[in-house]
Amino acid sequence: MLLKNKEKKMRKFIIFALVSLLSLGVVGCDFGGSDPTTTAAATTAEATTAEVTTVEATTAEGTQTTTEAATTVTTATTEPIDVCEVDPFGPTCISQDNITLSYADWGDQELNLALTTSFMEKYPNITVVLREDITGAGAEFTGNLINAQAAGILPDVFAIDNVPTGISNGMLLDVAEFWDMDPDTDLVYPNIASTAVYNDKRLAIPSFQFIKGIFLNITLLETYNIDIPEYDWTYDEFIDLAIEIRQNGINDYVYGIEPWYGALDFESTFPTQDFADVGYQTWDGTQFNFTDQSWIDAYNTKLDLQAQGVVSTSYTEEEMDELGDVWPWYEGLVGMYIAGSWNLWMVDDMFDNKGIEIGFWPYPGGDAGQFPPTILDFACVSSQTAYPKEAYLLAKWMTFGKEGWNTRLDLMEENGQLYLDRYPTANYPEIWERAEDFYFYIEGLEQSIELLEFSKPDVDKWLPGYKSFWEWVGNEENDYWTRIDAGLVTPEVFAGEWETKLNQLVAEAMASIGADDEEE
Repeated sequence: MLLKNKEKKMRKFIIFALVSLLSLGVVGCDFGGSDPTTTAAATTAEATTAEVTTVEATTAEGTQTTTEAATTVTTATTEPIDVCEVDPFGPTCISQDNITLSYADWGDQELNLALTTSFMEKYPNITVVLREDITGAGAEFTGNLINAQAAGILPDVFAIDNVPTGISNGMLLDVAEFWDMDPDTDLVYPNIASTAVYNDKRLAIPSFQFIKGIFLNITLLETYNIDIPEYDWTYDEFIDLAIEIRQNGINDYVYGIEPWYGALDFESTFPTQDFADVGYQTWDGTQFNFTDQSWIDAYNTKLDLQAQGVVSTSYTEEEMDELGDVWPWYEGLVGMYIAGSWNLWMVDDMFDNKGIEIGFWPYPGGDAGQFPPTILDFACVSSQTAYPKEAYLLAKWMTFGKEGWNTRLDLMEENGQLYLDRYPTANYPEIWERAEDFYFYIEGLEQSIELLEFSKPDVDKWLPGYKSFWEWVGNEENDYWTRIDAGLVTPEVFAGEWETKLNQLVAEAMASIGADDEEE
C-alpha cells in the first residue's frame, strides 16, 4: 500500500539513522561468518562507570577518611540491521543471477539503445533486450501490447498511451512498494507524483513532461508589421493578436490560429491561468468543475473566436482548392499554432524548406499568472515480469532517473543536438543545469522551460473514466458536437450535464480499480 507522505518521510529518516548507526558499528568490528547481504553484525558498546564509596575509621592517630572506587561495566547490544532497509536498491539487494529484461516504447531507438547499454554497464548481470516486435505509436502501440499480453510475452517495461487501458487489461504491476522506498521519488514534482495513483496503487511511472505552447510565425508578423508579443503575454493579448493577423491577411488566405489537434480547447487551459489552484479542465484532484463560470466563459470565448472565422478550421473548400494539397500552417499562412514541444522539429524544418522563422512562445497567462500546460507520458512495469524490483529500476532509468537523464544528455551532446523537446519530471539541479545548453536555440523556449515549476499537467493518459466521457459526448445518441456547432445547446446548459456525467464516470472507474483485491 502506498505510504502517506509523512509515513514515507519518517521511514526515510529512520533509514538515514540506521545508516549512521551502521557506519559507527562497522568501525573496528569483525563480521566473522555473518552474511553481509542480509544483516549487519550486531554491535556491542561498553561503558565504564566508577562508583565511589567513602569510609571513615578511627585509629590511634585519630579519625581518617578513605575512598574506594568500584567499577561497573554495562554492555548494550543493538538488534541486527537489515542492509536492504538501509539501501533497498544496493547491489546486494537486487538479483545476483544473470537475468534478462525487455523494454519497448515508440521513441528514438538509438537513444533507447544508449540508455539500456548504460543501464547494463551499471548492472552487468542484467541483460536488456529492446523489443522491436511491438510496433506503432500511441493507441496502435498499446493495441500491440494487448496482443503481446494475450500471447504471454509482454515486455517487462513499456510505454503506454493510456494507463486505464492497461489497467482494464490487467497488464500493469503496482510499483508503489518500490516507489515508496526510492529516495529519488521525493524529487518528482508533487503535481506529477500524484498522477497514476489509484486507491493507493501506483500503476504507472510519469516519464516526461512536454510543454504545450504557441508556435509563433515571426516571418508572417514581420510581413504585416505586427508587433511580436512579449513572452509574459496574456490570453486576451493572444486572442487580439489572432484577430489582427486574420484582419491583415484576409485577402491572402491567412488565418490567426492553427488549433490544438483541430479544435480550440480554451476551456481546458484558460481557467488554470486565472486561478492558481485550478487544474487542467478544472480538475481539483477529486472532481471536475465545469459549472464554474471560468470554464463556461472560456468555452464561449472559443466558440466566439471560431464564429469570427479566425481559426484555420474555417478554410473554405474554395480556398483550399486555390491553395492545393498543402498544410496552411507549414506554408506560412497561419500566424500561431497551439501545439506540444514534440513539434519543435518544425523550427528548423520550416526555415530550411520554406524560409519561415518560427519561435515557441510560452502559453499565455491570465489573472493569476502564467502556468504552462504540460502533457505527461507514462511507463509501466508488466504484471507478467518475473523480476519486479529490477524492472522498476529499468523503468526509472528510462524515465525520470538521474542516471538515465545524464545518458540522454551525453548522447545529445555527442550528436550535436540543439534543443530538448521533453523535460524531466524530477528536480535534479545538476540535470537542469546541464540541460540549459539546450534552451537557447529556439526563441521563446527558454522562457517556457523557466515556467515549468508552475506547470499544470493534463489528465488525458492516466485518469480513468476521462476517455470514456469524451466517447459519451460524441456518441450517436448525444451528438453534442453537432448540436454545439449548430448553436442548439450552449455551455450554460451542457456544462452541468457534462460535469455530472464526467465526475460519475471517473468516480466509478476509480472505485473499481483494486476492488477485486479487496474482495479477496
